[in-house]
Amino acid sequence: METPFAMYDALTALQVPPDKVRVVVQSMERDMAMFATHSQFSAFDQQAAGRFELLRAEFAASREWMSQFERRFEQMEKRFEQVDKRLEQVDERFEQVDRRFAQVDARFVELSTQMVARFNLLETRMVTMQQHIEQRLTIRLGAFMAVAVATLATVLKLIR
Repeated sequence: METPFAMYDALTALQVPPDKVRVVVQSMERDMAMFATHSQFSAFDQQAAGRFELLRAEFAASREWMSQFERRFEQMEKRFEQVDKRLEQVDERFEQVDRRFAQVDARFVELSTQMVARFNLLETRMVTMQQHIEQRLTIRLGAFMAVAVATLATVLKLIR
């Protein structure tokens, strides 16, 4: 505000007519109004400082959020490691079960082979026994027929 008064004093000291001084001072005030004043710069600085503080707070919150995010990822990574260990244990158990099934399969093959061998032996013995029984029956039938023929011959001789 001092500039217009100083300008007014300077122009009147130069003996510029008062109406012309008034026009110059008013136009200068209009031109000066377009420029920022010290108080406006101070207000702008305060507003900018406030906004920078808000940005700093936002960045701090973002950093905190990112660190929480990283901690969550670390927790998830640990859980995935635990799951991997559990899956390895499950794989080991399946391998044990597979080995047991292989043992059971081998035992079934062994038993099956033994049973086939025994059935073959039994079948051979049954055939041998059947042949033996047939031979014995044939011999007994032959002996019976011989006795029957001899008895018949004796009866015929006695009858005649």
